[in-house]
Amino acid sequence: MVLTDGVHGPALAPTEMFVLNAVLVSVCFVLLCKPSSNNKANILLLSCLTLAAAASRVLLEPLPNIQPLTVMCLLMGASLGASRGMAFAVMTTLLSNMVLSHGLWTLYQASGWAFISFIGSKIKIVEGQKLVMKNLVAVSILTSILFDWWVSLSVYTYGMPLNEFALYILNGIPFDLMHALGSIVTAVCIAPYLLNLLNAYPSTDNKELPVGEVNVIIS
Repeated sequence: MVLTDGVHGPALAPTEMFVLNAVLVSVCFVLLCKPSSNNKANILLLSCLTLAAAASRVLLEPLPNIQPLTVMCLLMGASLGASRGMAFAVMTTLLSNMVLSHGLWTLYQASGWAFISFIGSKIKIVEGQKLVMKNLVAVSILTSILFDWWVSLSVYTYGMPLNEFALYILNGIPFDLMHALGSIVTAVCIAPYLLNLLNAYPSTDNKELPVGEVNVIIS
């Protein structure tokens, strides 16, 4: 039973919320517990970064659509691989939405950021031990806007006029631009330090790199 209407669509009743949480946690568990000789180190790293990412969403919630998680998902996918990157995205969405509120939009947010992590694992954002800043900025801008449009589908209901939904998308363009701008700032100011942290762990998919020696390729 639907209780209320949220910003991104109807909120969920307690039973529906429980089912949603159970599904998300189960998916994360399967992804995180994939057999690996360094599984414990990966889980520890992912858990710490997940908590930090979830906290950043909560702290930045008063700002209009500033989402550093988009860039973080790209880097997690590029550095840890698709499965752990997607687990990071889903867990971060779940934990932060426990504070920010759950609803149908949680599924769209979780799947959207998970797909962004998958994209990060397939695109040349990191070459060896170097961050390709040009690629990261370009991909983060594109994925930020596409993510917002994807999450906007959570408000679409059967029978809603398409022109009404299109108007909703148009009204959200300023917020899409804010998301993209926030992603650019995150890519330039935070991404090199995050990659440095990830490369400090031999359990990642990249080779180990001493702390403080991450290089950035501008073009």
